[in-house]
Amino acid sequence: MRHFLFAHTARAACILLALCLLLTGCGVIVQSSPSTTGNNTGNSASSQTGTGSGVSGVQVFVEPNAGESVITNAIAQAQKSIWLEIYLLSDRSVINALENAAHRGLDVRVMLEPHPYGGGSSPSSTIDKLIAAGVKAQPTAPSFTLTHEKGMIIDGTTAFIMTSNFTRSALGGYSGSNGYANREYGIIDTNQLDVRTIINIFVADWNRSDVQINDPNLVVSPINARNAFLALINSAHSTLLIEAEEMGDDQVEQALVAAGGRGVHVEIILPSARSVSTDTNSAGISTIAHNGVQVREDPHYYMHAKMMIVDGIRAFVGSENISTNSLNDNRELGILVADAGVLNTLQQTFQQDWSDSHSV
Repeated sequence: MRHFLFAHTARAACILLALCLLLTGCGVIVQSSPSTTGNNTGNSASSQTGTGSGVSGVQVFVEPNAGESVITNAIAQAQKSIWLEIYLLSDRSVINALENAAHRGLDVRVMLEPHPYGGGSSPSSTIDKLIAAGVKAQPTAPSFTLTHEKGMIIDGTTAFIMTSNFTRSALGGYSGSNGYANREYGIIDTNQLDVRTIINIFVADWNRSDVQINDPNLVVSPINARNAFLALINSAHSTLLIEAEEMGDDQVEQALVAAGGRGVHVEIILPSARSVSTDTNSAGISTIAHNGVQVREDPHYYMHAKMMIVDGIRAFVGSENISTNSLNDNRELGILVADAGVLNTLQQTFQQDWSDSHSV
């Protein structure tokens, strides 16, 4: 009898342990809607130390071809809520779409970086206009050097993880006098773990509180982005294709040089500088241009994309630049992708951009 009770007790304990592990692995976090107050701790913690193999079943859009309609249509078709955490918001069509959604009674929330580099349109003025239209809007958390994320959640079920701000130059238009449209990418993701985790990040940032990340396919600054970038680069065996706006982090640069040294074919596209004296990436280019690492600059589009393809089987798309501030100090959001269709689109676009670019 004692043996029978022991066996059943042990079996029950094992089942309970397995269930707990399953829930933990799925990143289940009890969360409520954002409140207007928080504990103001600001810093984010994570239990994630590795990187994932990449999510499948996602979609990609490519700018400038997709235009602003991919965003305005998603907002117009939302049924319950639109939550947006973003660095720049100035596209009038997108702002109108957010205001219209609020007029329809949707839960529209916007967090906007109050001090973007280079200034531009006034974020505080944009926030005031959104509030007047019924949008719940506020500046992003001050605990980060910048909130450079470009993330949107529709109806709590679909996440947009993007390289693009909501500006005309990013969404198919042109950037002032230089005449450039941006090269940008966006991933549209309905994976429950990814969406739930991005919701948790939004809630934490809205409340100025901490967040736990248990999703190996999300790349989040300042939590795991540096480790994710280094792990991706160090995992490359044959090819490493990168489009980036900035090249300014010693550790990542040395990892790229080391990849070339072990025989990886490394190709990197950066923005074309107007002159040598204004090329802010020149020091980084000098560092990485060894061991066969090839660098080109794109004069056709402004290379605002942040994208990396490793061995043709896994890719990163997100807001993180290859810069120390971006990886260590900012709020940033990216994702690892293994979807075959998305990888094909990314590689084809890269090859077109490579052929349009010139060697440095």
